[in-house]
Amino acid sequence: MRHRKLQELIGAYADGELRAADKPRLEKHLKNCPECRRDLEFIRKIATMAEASSPGPQDKDYWDSFPGRVRAGIARGHAGAPATPAAEVKMFQDSFYRPERQTRSRAVLFPLSIAAHAAVLVMLIMLPLLKTGELPKVEVYSAFLAPPPPPPPPPPPPAKRKATTQSARIKRVQTAAPTEAGRLVAPVEIPEQIAEETLSDVGVEGGVEGGVEGGVVGGVLGGVVGGVLGGVVGEVEAPVRAIGDVKPPKLVHEVQPVYPEIARQARVEGIVIVEATTDVYGRVTGVKVLRSIPLLDQAAIDAVRQWVYEPMIINGRPRPVVFTVTVRFQLK
Repeated sequence: MRHRKLQELIGAYADGELRAADKPRLEKHLKNCPECRRDLEFIRKIATMAEASSPGPQDKDYWDSFPGRVRAGIARGHAGAPATPAAEVKMFQDSFYRPERQTRSRAVLFPLSIAAHAAVLVMLIMLPLLKTGELPKVEVYSAFLAPPPPPPPPPPPPAKRKATTQSARIKRVQTAAPTEAGRLVAPVEIPEQIAEETLSDVGVEGGVEGGVEGGVVGGVLGGVVGGVLGGVVGEVEAPVRAIGDVKPPKLVHEVQPVYPEIARQARVEGIVIVEATTDVYGRVTGVKVLRSIPLLDQAAIDAVRQWVYEPMIINGRPRPVVFTVTVRFQLK
């Protein structure tokens, strides 16, 4: 309840006519408001003075002429008769109205209060936006990868073996066995000694670089590059891609990749996916990185190049094949 409304109840409280519901609230307000206590004391003082004053005149003529005197006073007021200052002071002595004393201070404090509330509201909005919190620490590892050293030069070719110029002088057995073109005929007599063949000086002891094991100088009629029997002379078959019905070959020999020390220190791990190409013997001849992790790519390539697979047989003939290989690097 507001102060003004409680102040209006002071007169009823002094006369004992205040409702029981409002009485505790007014008494609590009187304990905290010295101005209302002064008003209550003033009302009680006036009541005490009224009780102590002498009673009014009891003359009947006085009260009979009272309305006439009131009308005469009102007529004098309408006629503009000046009232004496003493009469005005006496008239306003019984007034309980007191003007507000803090009007000017309230008029100054109201805009200041609005400005203060606006400043607090702006601070509550801006402070969370300005506070970024603690940013995570980023550790940068600078890695310098040097190119691999060049491969060593190939060893010098071995010295050619001298051709054998001397052949065993063995007397040849002359037989007059009948022969037919395109047909083998058993000899009539078995020779006691067989003449030794003359060795050619074209071959090189230990083979030559890039040669095929078991190959023949100049090739074999009906053979293909790589020495695959049943091929076509000069034909180079393209590798088959392992997709759909063509399954990747079975791994026969696997070499675990060597974890690079710089990747171990940088705590780098993951999966490197490469595309491998095998020859007709199942050996890896080409590796291409499909999914890269820079610190782990070379280790994956070096390991896959040493793997060996079962040869891919298609239509009864071995074929090179292209397929994808997944190499997983995980720190233990």
